[in-house]
Amino acid sequence: MAQRNRRYLRTALAALTSVLLLPLGAGVAAAAPRADPARGVPTPGAAERKIEPKLRTQLDGSAKAVFWVYLDSAADLGAAAKQQTRAAKAETVLRAKKDHAARSQAELVKALDGAKAEYTSYWIVNALRVVGSEKLAGTLAQRPEVSRIDADDKVDLPKPAEGKREQTAADAVEWNIDRVKAPQVWEQAGVRGEGIVVANIDSGVDYTHPAVNNQYRGKNADGSYTHAYNWFDPAGVCAAAAPCDNNDHGTHTMGTMVGDDGGANKIGVAPGAKWIAAKGCETNSCSEASLLASGQWIVAPTDPSGQNPRPDLAPHIVNNSWGSAAHDDWYQQIVDTWRAAGIFPAFSNGNAGPGCATSGSPGDYASSYSSGAFDINNAIAPFSSRGAGPGGIIKPNIAAPGVNVRSSVPGGRYEAFSGTSMASPHTAAAVALLWSAAPALEGDIAQTESLLDGTAQDTDSGQCGGNAADNNVFGEGRLDVLAAVNAAPRGAIGALAGTVRSGSGEPVAGAKVTADGPIDRTTTTAADGTYKFAALSVGDYSLTAAKFGYGPQNATVAVAENATATGDFTLTQAPSGKLSGTVSSAAGPAAGASVTIADTPVTATADAQGRFEVTLPHGTYDVNATHSSRCVTGGTAKATVAGDTTVSVALPERTDGYGYACATANGRPYTPGSRQLALTGDNTTERVDLPFPLPLYGKTYGQAWIGTNGTVSFGGNNTADVNGDLPSAATPNAALYPFWDDLVVGAAGSGSGVFTAVTGTAPHRAYVIEWREVSHWSAQAEKFSFAAAIGEDGTVSYSYKGTGGTGIKGGSTATVGVENATGTDAFKYSFNTAVITDGLSIAFRTTKSGVVAGRVLDANDGNGVAGATVTVGTGDSAVSATTAADGGYVVQSPSGSRAVSLAAPQYESAQATVDVKAADVTTVTQSLRTGRVTVSRPSVEIVLPADQQRTRTLDLTNPGLGTAFTVAEDAAWLTATPGNGSLPTGGKTSLTLAVDTAGLTPGAVLTTDLKISSASGRTPVLTVPVKVVVPRYQVALDAGSGSASTDALGDGWSPDRKYTAGSYGYQGNSSVQSTGRTITGTDEQRLFRNAREGMYEYRFDNVPNGTYTVELGFAELSSTRPNKRVFDVLAEGAQVLPSLDISLEAGTYKALTRTYTVTVTDGVLNIRFVTHTGFGKPLLNSLRVTDRPDKNQ
Repeated sequence: MAQRNRRYLRTALAALTSVLLLPLGAGVAAAAPRADPARGVPTPGAAERKIEPKLRTQLDGSAKAVFWVYLDSAADLGAAAKQQTRAAKAETVLRAKKDHAARSQAELVKALDGAKAEYTSYWIVNALRVVGSEKLAGTLAQRPEVSRIDADDKVDLPKPAEGKREQTAADAVEWNIDRVKAPQVWEQAGVRGEGIVVANIDSGVDYTHPAVNNQYRGKNADGSYTHAYNWFDPAGVCAAAAPCDNNDHGTHTMGTMVGDDGGANKIGVAPGAKWIAAKGCETNSCSEASLLASGQWIVAPTDPSGQNPRPDLAPHIVNNSWGSAAHDDWYQQIVDTWRAAGIFPAFSNGNAGPGCATSGSPGDYASSYSSGAFDINNAIAPFSSRGAGPGGIIKPNIAAPGVNVRSSVPGGRYEAFSGTSMASPHTAAAVALLWSAAPALEGDIAQTESLLDGTAQDTDSGQCGGNAADNNVFGEGRLDVLAAVNAAPRGAIGALAGTVRSGSGEPVAGAKVTADGPIDRTTTTAADGTYKFAALSVGDYSLTAAKFGYGPQNATVAVAENATATGDFTLTQAPSGKLSGTVSSAAGPAAGASVTIADTPVTATADAQGRFEVTLPHGTYDVNATHSSRCVTGGTAKATVAGDTTVSVALPERTDGYGYACATANGRPYTPGSRQLALTGDNTTERVDLPFPLPLYGKTYGQAWIGTNGTVSFGGNNTADVNGDLPSAATPNAALYPFWDDLVVGAAGSGSGVFTAVTGTAPHRAYVIEWREVSHWSAQAEKFSFAAAIGEDGTVSYSYKGTGGTGIKGGSTATVGVENATGTDAFKYSFNTAVITDGLSIAFRTTKSGVVAGRVLDANDGNGVAGATVTVGTGDSAVSATTAADGGYVVQSPSGSRAVSLAAPQYESAQATVDVKAADVTTVTQSLRTGRVTVSRPSVEIVLPADQQRTRTLDLTNPGLGTAFTVAEDAAWLTATPGNGSLPTGGKTSLTLAVDTAGLTPGAVLTTDLKISSASGRTPVLTVPVKVVVPRYQVALDAGSGSASTDALGDGWSPDRKYTAGSYGYQGNSSVQSTGRTITGTDEQRLFRNAREGMYEYRFDNVPNGTYTVELGFAELSSTRPNKRVFDVLAEGAQVLPSLDISLEAGTYKALTRTYTVTVTDGVLNIRFVTHTGFGKPLLNSLRVTDRPDKNQ
């Protein structure tokens, strides 16, 4: 089994288009409740919950393991905001963080020292990395200041995929550098990033690369190097104290920020800036320890030993082209610390697109400035992660070039890579240009973000919510550094300050103040009503102060150089009214819905009946409502308040592209399976044949692969233990994901297992799959159960038992949803989010499609037609299915009036029009007409001596639909006529078969098939085997007759004769009987009106040895009563017909025939007749012996 690094921490370099960023964060999302020291030591249960389940598994039976101990308090960084310089901010932050860590960790450190444990303290997150035992972890968890204890983790990262080089712009400037308008900033503003230091936390940098060497801050004027305070390698990976890069990634991102070799490789946005770097990623992986240590070093670079920190040498900007595929706030404190220190935090947004809500952490933090990726055509990259971010915030913040970005890689080489890793360095370096051009902005993170946001080129996309100005695909738009620089305060600078008060003279906090002049700026007032624009270009400004509930006020002011202008405002409260409303969804009142009023701070929460009430100033508003249910989306209604008024807000169902929607309930009966599969262990599957066709996303399936990892795939076998986001082209696809995670099914007899069942009645049957008492591989003592049911009516439902909590059993590492066959559409209920509670039921249904089901029948026999094609709809929206053996079918079709076509080979097609109702079943059963041509005989056998001709007749009938027919034979000795024709309903015709044995050798056996083709659905081709036997010997005697005859089939019969040596005939005294009466039971009157009576044998001499048929004909030609004539017949010494009483078996004047097969070995064939004592003499009407080479053994 592959190495599993399956916890939330999934740090990664984010360079690949095809590689998803992996989950990040050391289990923070599952933190236990924090203990208050005033409340004493937590209970044992609460303490145990502080320890991550994965760590408990690692420590079980192990001597020691690495783990992280997080404390429940953080330093107050408020003082840093009051500092005027960036260096002072960093110094204040460092002191506050280190002092708080020293105080809060003191008792814990003392305990670790007492236990002689190995540990490392980290002040930036107030945590310690500990190497210890299970006992030590349990002891530490009991401490009230400890909030949680997490396992250590890291993840391997594949090598970045190379792209192609795009056409460069003029003067060897790469397309991506030109696209963000960096060259225009160089020319028009005269800056290239001078005076600014950028950093990256990455895989390192090849500082000798000609594109970045001269920009390294550690390069001295004499060409020597000082690596202290300029390079940090916390894990000691590099062979020397100098920077290195063993992954390509870090050198590439640094090149995009500052790269320029002075020649043909202008690859960087800000080539005049200097760089430093921290190797947070050891090779193709990033450890927790290195990322935290690097985060500290960015605030205050140190010497190579990690000592003597210098916050005055901190970089202005830090780029982070790494992240996760899911939200995790474990790095939040580091980002907040950087911001407090005046360091701009640039992040990639992730490569988990094209789905919505795929932004990764830390890029998805509100405090991180993240970049999505677009290509040379300004189209968003498919891999670029989309928002919204946590709490519905817009993510990414901005979009930058990230496809086929050419930059430096170690060894003096250049490569084109793709990923949001390539996009973020553009944004980081754009800030370097901006701060170089407008020094007054240096360290002002909020104003810098506002400039980037306001000057980005709006790019509309409604895919994941938003509008042209702000959306969750491009964020604020495409990066435009020239526009940002032009909007920045440059040249002569002044300031503007003032106070906003109410009519009563009270300060108004949170008022929005806008300055519109040479540059535009916006800010909000502090708690005391004051505001300040610290850096404005000199000139005249129009000011506006506004706050919800007040009328706006305008003013004008002139800003002079090196002076602070004053702009005070008095706001008057506006008239208001009450707005009452209800929030509802398809499920009914939306209890607990969150209500916001657009462009106001007013919020409300709906009560149990979905009702709410707010007070608003007179005006027209957009009333927005959201709900925690994962089955609805936000709704909006417009309301005009001119007094008291009401409004209703509907929450639309959340649907995927196909139209699947969901509904949830709690407390419904759990439906278990009843038949246990032979499916146990880890990462195994079992293929099952479904009991009836099941539809999913417009396709119908007959088999499925059920996996131990909580998946049901209809598209093929898959044992993926690492769950993924939805939708995804990566397998599995065409799948149900009731709880996709790395699960283990216990051995047979343990109570654990996977069970199936069928519930309901047609057409609403469901196939149930239950995973009973299973566990996650990392916490196998924690059992839970869940079940999936997929219906033939298109419904899917999941139910859960024993689930819940904020960890694994709640779905914190699981995927829940349904997905189509191509991985392009899915309903994602949850991904790595603990929302699965005990007793939860999730029901999926289609809102745009329904099921058409029924049978295709044969109109002749009423039975099902297998292999028929049923098509519902026309054109591109048509969907089809093939009927099963019983003629049954299931088609999932778009709803509405739909044409239905039912067709099968050799059948007359049928059409119908039906109204397909969404989430319902429409039954269409049709009988198709077809021919039913039958033949009177299943086979034809003719025994015909050489050089003779015979004919036989076959009758064709057709009780079905009228049809043409054709007859084919492929033997020269056989001719069938007519060769074709037609048979109407109820029609009948005859075929004549002519056989000619001319030139054939006696003893030959000839066979062929006569094929009769017609439009008969059941048997479109009737095959009649034809066999012709050419005997070496045949004698046919009309016993008792004195003349030859020919029967109805054209076969000749010789007159009876007495035996002579060397020939054939009867022996013994005998007599002849005859009658003129009709003999019943035969058409051959001539053969049965004469008989020989009293002979004891018929003998045939000089017979070729072999197998013969002996055909005997009997008929009583007088009123002989039963039990008067009884005799035995022996052939070749074997009794073949004992105690024959013709009258008893057939009556009188009625034919009785018998045929036997015998073997001749002595050249003589004897047929003997033995009279029973006291009874009448033997009687025989006809006798034929024929050589049958086809019967030889």
